[in-house]
Amino acid sequence: MSNKTRNLLYLSLSINFIFVILTTTFLIRKGGIYYLAKKLQSLNSIRQQTELSSKSKPRRQTYQGRYYQAKSTIFQQLPNSNQEIIFLGDSLTDQGEWSEILQNSKVINRGISGDTTEGVLNRFDEIIAAKPKKIFLMIGTNDIWNEQKTVDEIIINYRNILNIIKTQSPQTKVYIQSLLPVNNLKYNIKINNDDVFLVNDNLKKLAQEFNYQYIDLSSSFLDTSKQLNPNYTYDGVHLNGKGYLLWGKLIKNHV
Repeated sequence: MSNKTRNLLYLSLSINFIFVILTTTFLIRKGGIYYLAKKLQSLNSIRQQTELSSKSKPRRQTYQGRYYQAKSTIFQQLPNSNQEIIFLGDSLTDQGEWSEILQNSKVINRGISGDTTEGVLNRFDEIIAAKPKKIFLMIGTNDIWNEQKTVDEIIINYRNILNIIKTQSPQTKVYIQSLLPVNNLKYNIKINNDDVFLVNDNLKKLAQEFNYQYIDLSSSFLDTSKQLNPNYTYDGVHLNGKGYLLWGKLIKNHV
């Protein structure tokens, strides 16, 4: 090893040694191991908060998927009739066998699982083209659940939907059905029923404003804890057979 190389090695070792001494002295003055642990805990907390913040950001337009596109395409190809009684909504509507439940062949199911108020607006041309006799509307649960929309955002979209009906198909009778509560005590459902109830309060006011019929389904599905009655659901959100029979019973006179 040459003298130059040896001198550079000694210099590097000396610098590293001085750095270690200074760092150790600094840590001892700050509290030693306790200071390091506290610092690491703080950094870990910041990381967790960043991840949580990222995960909790509202997801928008979650309705846009293959199922939505497929169903929309099918609906666009089906014939229209001004005698149609359209049930319009998300999975709660989609999963109902409405013509059989209500024993009425004029009832048309236009529900799409995962749909939102924006999704309904996006495909509303097909709905309104029929100039349907009646529309039974229930939409908004996924706006709260999947997209974390505010009540105001949901109501703005509802207002747009109703305005389109009023101006483009004024003879259509509209039945605004309340959102159903969820059961987040028995099931892990990330929906606050207070938000559902607040949306319903606003829907009732909208119905009065547009001179449409408001149907309160929610109160008939509540248990004593103000939750969706477990007798009517299999997952805390969606309905079982008993739930659909109750729904049908509540609206049959309007159909």
